[in-house]
Amino acid sequence: MDAWYKEYALTGKKRVMGAGHRVYKTYDPRAKIFREYSRKAVEVSGDPKLKGIHEIAERLENLVMSQLCESRGICTNVDYWSGIVYYAMGIPIEQYTPIFAIARIAGWSAHLMEYVARNRILRPRLYYKGMLDLEYVPIEKRG
Repeated sequence: MDAWYKEYALTGKKRVMGAGHRVYKTYDPRAKIFREYSRKAVEVSGDPKLKGIHEIAERLENLVMSQLCESRGICTNVDYWSGIVYYAMGIPIEQYTPIFAIARIAGWSAHLMEYVARNRILRPRLYYKGMLDLEYVPIEKRG
């Protein structure tokens, strides 16, 4: 793992999910809490697979912190450890993204309210590439 990390992540070719934050340029204080939850979840579960995942996550975090945090302000954040906690809780992996989004809706809404209050135009940088012109199906008729 160390060689892969150094070859790809440190050269800027790959991102380490859960590393970096727009606000926190030092260790995310929420990550410290989730890291402890992660450790406890692994302990309680007794699952050797989860223990191995946690050990790899700790090694990777140590590399991120030693190589990227001080030099580039890229430290692990709360999302780095939350996946292990969600896994230990038995939450299906496909639910991680909705949980991530739900936790941020209040902040996203606050930003939108600020933009509207300042009469600022939002200019998204991404383009929608999904399906268009789909027929609306009421929720009670969906399968």
